[in-house]
Amino acid sequence: MEDDEAAAVDWDVKSKRSANNAADVVRWIEAIVGSQKDEDVTVGEWLKSGVVLCNLVNAIRPGLIRTVNQQTVPFKQMENITKFLNAARELGLPESSMFDTPDLYEEKNLDSVITCIYALGGAVQTMCPDFGGPKLGIPLIAKGKDAAKPKSKTAPHLLHLDPEQVASMRAEFEILKEGHGRLEEENALLRKKCEVDIPHWASQVRQCGLDLEEAARPIVSVPLGQRLLDLVQVLQDTEEGLRGLRGAPLREELEELRRAFARHLEEGEQREAALQQELEMLRKMVPESPNSVL
Repeated sequence: MEDDEAAAVDWDVKSKRSANNAADVVRWIEAIVGSQKDEDVTVGEWLKSGVVLCNLVNAIRPGLIRTVNQQTVPFKQMENITKFLNAARELGLPESSMFDTPDLYEEKNLDSVITCIYALGGAVQTMCPDFGGPKLGIPLIAKGKDAAKPKSKTAPHLLHLDPEQVASMRAEFEILKEGHGRLEEENALLRKKCEVDIPHWASQVRQCGLDLEEAARPIVSVPLGQRLLDLVQVLQDTEEGLRGLRGAPLREELEELRRAFARHLEEGEQREAALQQELEMLRKMVPESPNSVL
């Protein structure tokens, strides 16, 4: 038991220490997904949409991610990144090797992204014995016969954790929770504004059409009068479209954005729970001392 845990910690440390070559990671991804990174595009720009990462895990285990968003809308791209992270957990990557969505999407910490992918290469060698593609990194050290059948999304036997990481996760969780609250308030205000403004402007368009129609009556027999009546028809169609709209597309986009934030919030809660579980295991393993940070 202790030997397995010590080996797992040793693997985690060596994997992180070795993941210093982004070029190796890029070549590994290119070989698996079958597409090349443009020379004038940075690694961060290449991976930012999450599409390449989703295609990577689907090539390793087909169908692991059912749908990959191709839209360039920010929250859709962040959703792709979240899908990749969840898929990486399914492939046995420990929580301690994960990165946060902003690390990639906002390029806050691309080193952690490279480290995560490098560690994924090691996890794949152990957890996906049927995968015959190229190899990257150090094979994951796992417990005996359960190596090819991870029982959970996290790997609690891989203990690479310090209290500062837990504190950082908690702070990030609180920030995300606060941002989610602000988003809901903005959503409610914009929805209310749509309900009020769109009928108002539809009425304005209708009145403009009536005035234009009245002005065209005396000259309806000449080309200018007919042209004015054509414009009246356009205004009527515009009014009808506005009244049918009633802010629906905007509300739909805001609802989708709210759901995306909710998913990120849930991911934060799951990660905090996993880190807390690892911390509890460390407390049991390490003898307590007056200067202990745990």
